[in-house]
Amino acid sequence: SGDFVVAVFRPSAVSVYREPPSGSPRNVIRTVVTDLEPLGDRIRVHAGNLAADVTPVAAAELDLSPGLPVAFSVKATEVAVYRT
Repeated sequence: SGDFVVAVFRPSAVSVYREPPSGSPRNVIRTVVTDLEPLGDRIRVHAGNLAADVTPVAAAELDLSPGLPVAFSVKATEVAVYRT
């Protein structure tokens, strides 16, 4: 009651879509790509303070680039909530 909390999740737990996914209930955050960071066998997609890890193939298929509106989706089981 009145506590502040923070929700956290690993970048590898995030799926990236051009349009918000439909179907089963999901945690979806509409955002804009701010940077792409190559990390070996994956690419970290930055969107402000958020990040998602995707494969180079997925990044190419999504045609990701800074400024592109995207939807980040995270399963509820991948989110941890902590009091601050």
